[in-house]
Amino acid sequence: MKTIYGMDKMNEDTILHFYRILENSLLESDISKINEKDIDVWSQSFKKVVRESREKSGNGVFVPFLMWKLGEISPVEASKYLVNRKQDECQVSYDHKNVEYILWVMALMFMSWSVTNLKRKAQNGHCQNIDHAHGDTNPRLCKEGTIFHQELYNECIKTFKDLLIHSDAQHH
Repeated sequence: MKTIYGMDKMNEDTILHFYRILENSLLESDISKINEKDIDVWSQSFKKVVRESREKSGNGVFVPFLMWKLGEISPVEASKYLVNRKQDECQVSYDHKNVEYILWVMALMFMSWSVTNLKRKAQNGHCQNIDHAHGDTNPRLCKEGTIFHQELYNECIKTFKDLLIHSDAQHH
């Protein structure tokens, strides 16, 4: 069975779409605009999602918590890997506390995890169907799982490459 993925081509519209989503979220997350009511609403929403998740399965990644943890880790990693920059004439500087550096490090973490995880799943023939011949062994080495995850890996890599190619073309 051939699976069709929706990210055929990373183009200017796609890049701007994802940019606007993050840009709007950054604007909405401005600490100066957050008040006690917002904190209470977020806290109640957070508690509701955790409660419902536990009621359903209690397993899996809780994305808001993941993002919070990455928000704590990213400035530390930025200070390790990215050089502080300063341009006196323009009165501009960047260091591990700037959102640009924090998101840069987050992007590197997301990309590194996606590539490594999908590549490993392709190599191991990741499969959840224990009724297949491999049963409950690990790694499963499922042929269909390998093909499926290799296609997904290839598509992921392609979107990263398309983004870089398009971004590079815009600046030349």
